[in-house]
Amino acid sequence: MGKYLNKEQIFDAEGGEDLYANEEQLQSRLDFFEKQIQAQTVDTPVEEQIKNLLEIGRIQVERYKGSDAWEKAFSAFDIARDNELWELAVEACDVMFLSEGPDALKALGHALWLGVTFPIDPELTVAMLQHLVEESPKEADTRAIAAATAYYITSMRCGVDDDLTFFASQMMASVADEHSHVTDQSTFDLWRKTLQLDKPEVFLKKLSGAVDQLVADDWWVDRDKIKAKLDAEGK
Repeated sequence: MGKYLNKEQIFDAEGGEDLYANEEQLQSRLDFFEKQIQAQTVDTPVEEQIKNLLEIGRIQVERYKGSDAWEKAFSAFDIARDNELWELAVEACDVMFLSEGPDALKALGHALWLGVTFPIDPELTVAMLQHLVEESPKEADTRAIAAATAYYITSMRCGVDDDLTFFASQMMASVADEHSHVTDQSTFDLWRKTLQLDKPEVFLKKLSGAVDQLVADDWWVDRDKIKAKLDAEGK
């Protein structure tokens, strides 16, 4: 665990030399991946093309170059979507969200829908749900819904004894405390039952409503086509 969660970089701001050195490192990485893109041919695997774009996007997020980060990530998303590489599509949405562009929340909405719909790396899905928790007011039920979904998904995909499931349970406990000042197990159980967070058929529907609000009916994927294909495959 740790590839997607707790992604914030800690910069040493005590001395200008440290910041300058960090910028030098970022520029060096940027130059490397730009050369990788320039060297691509028609035979370059699609996954490699996407990952090069995403690496540049992440670097530009760290350099506070949000506009370029968004552009690279959206290009990566287009390629991933067209090739049905949904985990990479979610990674692209994550970079777009972190770029803090005008449609950052719309990107988060897409990441959430794809991350819950497809059995991608559960840590990536949880990271997107963690974004939703952090973006929602402390008293909002949306935080509880996102945390409950994270716990449900990790329980299903990883098992109840997995470290990621434990992380999701801790996130849910923290949300309960901030939402309703819940500090003991009996009160937590009552809070969970009252909000129907023990019923996936209820909280997943509410999550869908929250996602619809984020996307604002401007979908970059054909959800009906995706659902029809999943139904045909029995998933």
